[in-house]
Amino acid sequence: MKYGRILHSLNEDELYTPATIAMIALKIDPCQTANTKEAKRTYQRIRIALGRFSNNHHFPDEGDGIVTLKGQAPTPGWFGWRWKAALHE
Repeated sequence: MKYGRILHSLNEDELYTPATIAMIALKIDPCQTANTKEAKRTYQRIRIALGRFSNNHHFPDEGDGIVTLKGQAPTPGWFGWRWKAALHE
């Protein structure tokens, strides 16, 4: 997977959503959003790719817990170990 290096760096005991992983990949502060047009486009591409990845690997819809980001509704998130395990399927 194109973002495998990022997924391997996740902490196994923390919850992540495609959006939080995209923020990690682009080194964006969680309290801010991408501030340039190119950064927003890249953020969106990563987020969509990881959303598809989670769907293709049958992550549970309810998630392993809830992640809250500033300005967004609470979203289901999955532990880092689940993201890592899906890479090896």
